[in-house]
Amino acid sequence: MFNPDSHDDAGAEERFLSWRRVRTVIVGSIAVIVIGVLAVSLYTYTQYGGTPFDRFIGREKKVNPAVGKRAFDKYLNTYIGVIKGEGKNVRRGEVFYIEQAGGQLIEVTKERVEIREQ
Repeated sequence: MFNPDSHDDAGAEERFLSWRRVRTVIVGSIAVIVIGVLAVSLYTYTQYGGTPFDRFIGREKKVNPAVGKRAFDKYLNTYIGVIKGEGKNVRRGEVFYIEQAGGQLIEVTKERVEIREQ
């Protein structure tokens, strides 16, 4: 059993670049790439609401018609800035992203904003 002079094939070593090793490396690499792409897509979908492949698939986001218009405060009737987009905030709920006169981007709740043409 442990005789060093025995020459049974069970303990024979393979060549360094055998077909079995090359196939194992290729299949393993493909599996890692697929798992990585799925993980990145899942993360971006949960965090940002879309996958990195949406651009290639052709899925387009609906643009709010308020984008590019002026935003005024409903209660104070003062000018806030130009609406650049919309989104959700955990604390505030539905918000507009508004660029103020100095270039500062702020979030203001939709309930507080009055939209006017330019």
